[in-house]
Amino acid sequence: MRRFFSLFSISAVTVLFAQTVSAQVPTDRRNSIVAEVNNKIITRHMVDLAMRREASLLRSQYAVRQPRLFGQKYIQLQADTLEGLIRRELVLREYEEKGFKLPESIIEQRIREDIRTNYGNRSTLIKSLRQSDMTYEEFARLEREKIIQMVMVNQFVSKANIVISPRQIEEYYVSNKESFRAGVEIQLRIIFLDDKVHGGGSATRKLADEVHQVLKSGESFARTASVYSDLNRVNGGLRPGWVKRGDLEPALDQAAFALGQGQFSPVVTTERGCFILRCEELNQAKLRSLSEVREQIEQILLETEQQARQDKWYERLKRKSHVRQFSF
Repeated sequence: MRRFFSLFSISAVTVLFAQTVSAQVPTDRRNSIVAEVNNKIITRHMVDLAMRREASLLRSQYAVRQPRLFGQKYIQLQADTLEGLIRRELVLREYEEKGFKLPESIIEQRIREDIRTNYGNRSTLIKSLRQSDMTYEEFARLEREKIIQMVMVNQFVSKANIVISPRQIEEYYVSNKESFRAGVEIQLRIIFLDDKVHGGGSATRKLADEVHQVLKSGESFARTASVYSDLNRVNGGLRPGWVKRGDLEPALDQAAFALGQGQFSPVVTTERGCFILRCEELNQAKLRSLSEVREQIEQILLETEQQARQDKWYERLKRKSHVRQFSF
């Protein structure tokens, strides 16, 4: 048992998890049951709390500019969070059945470290817990469950016997070469037609298709942008500065980096309006050699294999448990 716990080294992070089934189950939507795991339940509210930070980040990135994409990502985050909470309870059940005992001194030490790292002191922690409507006892219990899960994963899903061959590394490199180009930059001219200016989505798309035909006939992109674009019209649609991958919203990013120098894109429809992009200049990054990225690839493959083993372990735990999920 001493070796079991010596493998553990992790800073605890609070994650809300399921509680024991109460005698009376709340019937409102906030506390509706979304999963049963053995003799425990997980409610919608527990899932919402567990995903609160990630949901807030998604909302700031996508909710206004790309509400449909936000909805898709939110649903996926919800499903992933619920699966994480189910896995937590499976591990806690396994921990109890195997008779493992994590010394309370380790738990107390980790809680103190977490308070010091994330809150500074106990007083700040208590204020934060009050804002989340959580007691210190609940915080300590959830910390304990988090620690137990990380210990169990470290014990039963190890990297120790994973071997990554040179051939695997080479095959990954060949299949993913473009991801090893650092610093690709392009200069763009953009024709943007705003839905609000041109009478809504259908009318704007019709106009964008007409503008695209003008460009296909050989008309100068800069001159066309100076007439039609609702963005940077004075500069012939030229976007200031160089654009790197990830600088634009996903649909535009994908269209822009598919262009060769001098090429222009098809019409790209977004929630705001229609875009046509032209690659004015391309600064092609040098491909990093296999020797430069060998360690990086090996780490990627190690983590991929470990995740696959971890998934299989969770599936084995699930098969010998009672797990039932309900719709949100």
